Amino acid sequence: MSRRTQRVGNLVRQTVSEVLLRQLSDPRIDPARTSVTRVEIPEDLLTAKVFISVIGTQGEQNRTIRALQHAAGHVQELMMRQISLRHTPVLSFELDTRFKKTLQTLELIDRAMEEIHEKEAARQEPDPPTAPDAQGEAAPQHRPVS
Repeated sequence: MSRRTQRVGNLVRQTVSEVLLRQLSDPRIDPARTSVTRVEIPEDLLTAKVFISVIGTQGEQNRTIRALQHAAGHVQELMMRQISLRHTPVLSFELDTRFKKTLQTLELIDRAMEEIHEKEAARQEPDPPTAPDAQGEAAPQHRPVS
């Protein structure tokens, strides 16, 4: 990816984010739970694949993506008014699963670390003290003979 496509991708990501937050009024799209995570643009700059992250159930995510795909032309028109490009890229919206996979991986790492800490804590606990004998002295510990 060249610097130009990166710059245009960042510009499209920022502009689409603002459009979703401030200018789009679709009840199926909750701007507080929807965010643009990244944009992929080929070298010809004619299309833009916009990846969306939606906080919510799978049904809410699917409904939001369908609504955005339905409103893609309108979002593209609003974006065109804000940025000046020779050709406005044709937008397509997709659900970003990379973010969810990252969260799942982090959860697995956290669980593994908790198990490691529990095992270390159990290993570092001192042995229970031996009971004193009738004369008040600790009973000798018996070691197995090898």
